Amino acid sequence: MKLLIALLIPVILSCSMIAEDKRPDEFPVVSYNNLEVWNFNLKISDAMNNKEKWVYHPLLVVQEYQKIANVSFVSILLSNDNVESPLNSTITVVEEGYLDDSLRGQWFQFHLERENPESAWKIKEIRQAYLCGRMDSPNEFSKELCP
Repeated sequence: MKLLIALLIPVILSCSMIAEDKRPDEFPVVSYNNLEVWNFNLKISDAMNNKEKWVYHPLLVVQEYQKIANVSFVSILLSNDNVESPLNSTITVVEEGYLDDSLRGQWFQFHLERENPESAWKIKEIRQAYLCGRMDSPNEFSKELCP
């Protein structure tokens, strides 16, 4: 009996990890949707006129656009074109662990720019893709909604 239990434990543990064999930020993004940015850039202009500080930091702009979900995994990668006084910034947010049977996670990539180091950030482009959670779903982010 002890031998049977000793043999079954590795099998049981490996089965529970099949769905989480990779971190979601390691999956490829094969396609994405472009989200509308015009209305949010108007909100940035209004906030700048009201002297709100969040418009001057790219991470705060992204968080103002979309609150980070309360999930089991969040990865945020910030990439600037320059260490000091960047004019272009790309922020990639990967969320995984939604309480949804079909949706495992989402991938967002925000492309921001500003005219000079003293100006507010504007969103140039937002890309979005989904990671489906069903067993027969491919392990890749795609623009297709999950079934």
